[in-house]
Amino acid sequence: MAQMYAALKMKMGSWDYYSVRMKMSEVANEIKFASEVNDDKTLDTAIQREIGKSRAGTQIVNYLVQNKERFFNSLVVAALDGNPTFNPVSLANEPRFEMVADMFNDTFGVLTFDDTIKTYALDGQHRLYAIKSLVDGTANLASPRGFNDETINVIFVVPSNDVTRDDFLKSYRRLFSSLNRHAKSTAANTNIIMDEDDRFAIVTRRLFSECDFFKWNGHHEDPRIDTDASAENLNRNSTAWATLVGLYRMNITLLWDQDIQAEHGRYRTNHDLIQATPTDEEVDSLYGHLDKIWDAILINLKFLQDDASKKRRSGSDGSDGYEDNLLFRPIGQTGILAPVARRLLNQFEVSADSASDKFVAALKPLSMVDWNLQSNLWRDLLTIQDGDENWAMRAGNNRAAAVEKGRGVLFWVCGLEDLSEDQIEELKKDWSFLLEGPYGDRDTREEETFNELAVLRRKIIEECY
Repeated sequence: MAQMYAALKMKMGSWDYYSVRMKMSEVANEIKFASEVNDDKTLDTAIQREIGKSRAGTQIVNYLVQNKERFFNSLVVAALDGNPTFNPVSLANEPRFEMVADMFNDTFGVLTFDDTIKTYALDGQHRLYAIKSLVDGTANLASPRGFNDETINVIFVVPSNDVTRDDFLKSYRRLFSSLNRHAKSTAANTNIIMDEDDRFAIVTRRLFSECDFFKWNGHHEDPRIDTDASAENLNRNSTAWATLVGLYRMNITLLWDQDIQAEHGRYRTNHDLIQATPTDEEVDSLYGHLDKIWDAILINLKFLQDDASKKRRSGSDGSDGYEDNLLFRPIGQTGILAPVARRLLNQFEVSADSASDKFVAALKPLSMVDWNLQSNLWRDLLTIQDGDENWAMRAGNNRAAAVEKGRGVLFWVCGLEDLSEDQIEELKKDWSFLLEGPYGDRDTREEETFNELAVLRRKIIEECY
């Protein structure tokens, strides 16, 4: 059934858009959330869940219920498909409007869609959530009398006839990011899901549809990546391996190779490259590089595919079927795994064009490291025992220093840095100084640990270099 709206036709930049009057009931029934435009189930509910758990579920709903003077700004929606047509209404035969008739030419009329139309909120998703929850009764609050028939201005953004659906979806993501990023800061995971200019966000999303390790079909409750988290930290009871934000940050480190650094310098969070819209060819090349890196990581670290709930139990050493593995912890993923892997690829001069087996060989040292947090290298450095003898990940001011020192030790162990005897002694002292807790005799622990690491370093060099 066709949908018809009285509309004002407007244009700004490359966008054609229409201002439309809609009832609240129409808004609730006809406009969907932007998250539903995604094809992959790992991402397509992330934004809606974030909205539902936010202030939209309480604060905005209460505002609508309690204020007679309630008022919302316009909602902005993308109108996909629907074969939109606009039929202007002429005022030429109205003598009363003769003086201003030219002002309304091709401006005021009727906007028509067929029943294939799909409308998604670009801006105003929190307001849309509140409207929907009042109209459908899920808010558990009685809506104001007559609320369903109240009206709101809705701006429909419509693709041009010469634009493909895929290109429009890219433009839609870009517009979504612009509306939300510049009007109000959005969560990091939301930006990664929606950003169509950030090449690293684009290839991170692509992992979910093309890399088996990251795929999730929506039919079970334990996806590999937690897309709800707005930072890299995992919730205490999470069964995911990593968060979307953590994966994104790992990918930037893994891809920021010598060629990128030579052309663009060192990475920083506000780097111009992040917002330099890539071509399709650039994205394909970058994804091909990333895919080889993750394949090589997973070949060398097969345990990353194990049940995460059994790899992140504080204090476990593996003897009870559980383990506390550093690579299932965010600081191990972004602070150690990714930068060490990048350095190894640089060391062996592995580039995006290298064969897959070169990636696997370069990252072999990763498979030889003991990643258990109860091993000598990590215990009391990154995992700390409190007064009740409970283990927890290190926090506080020295956390960053401890991660940096652990990473530095691995650079040496993996043959990435050659140190003199004096430099090794300095490394020992710096590492030992950062230990916390009942670690026993410091000198004995220091010698025991670095003797083990020296043996491992020799083995890595013999087998990998």
